[in-house]
Amino acid sequence: MLRYIAVIITLFIYPVKADDWGACGYIPKKTDQYQHPEMEVFNKCATYKSGILQISEEHIKNLDFDKFGLASFFSSGQYFYVKPDGRFLPVIFYDNGTDYFEEGLTRSLRKGKVAYYNKDLELVLAPGYDWAWPFHNGKALVCEGCVLTPDKYGHQVLKGGLWGYINKQGEEVVPVKYKASDIPNK
Repeated sequence: MLRYIAVIITLFIYPVKADDWGACGYIPKKTDQYQHPEMEVFNKCATYKSGILQISEEHIKNLDFDKFGLASFFSSGQYFYVKPDGRFLPVIFYDNGTDYFEEGLTRSLRKGKVAYYNKDLELVLAPGYDWAWPFHNGKALVCEGCVLTPDKYGHQVLKGGLWGYINKQGEEVVPVKYKASDIPNK
C-alpha cells in the first residue's frame, strides 16, 4: 500500500524532469500490426529512484497486462511486476527476466532476505533466509549464510551456507543445517 501511495504522490506532486526519464524494457500490447510482440527497449519511459518506480503515462498504457493484471517491466537495472493502477514489486532477476510465479508466488528481496509475494503483489511469507528457491510441491529450498558469487562465465552461483527446505507456512520441513552437497531431497 505504501508503494502505491508513493507512486500517486510522486506522479501528481513531484513531476519528473524530461532528463530524468531513462530507458525501460517490456512487452507491449498486441496490435493489428504486431500480433506477437516481444520484449522491446524504449527510451525516456521510466525512472526508479529511492524505491519509487515512475512509468510515463504513454508507456503504462502500452504495457501488456496478463489475466492477473500483471506486466513484466525492466528499468534501472531492476525487473518489476507492475499493475495497471501503478502498484509495483521489484523482483529477483531469474532466467533472463522477472522471477516466475510458482505455486502462485514470486520472490523479492525484503530487508536483504528473500520473501514471497502473491499475484496481488502482497507479502505472503518472509521467512528471513539469505536465499530461497521457488516453491515446488509445497516446499522451497532455502539457505542461510550462502552468498551469490560470479562464476567465470558471468553467471551468479550460490556458495557456502547451510541448506534445508521450508513449507508455505515458513516452517522448516528439512532443517537448515546441511551443506549444499549433503541436503536430503525430501
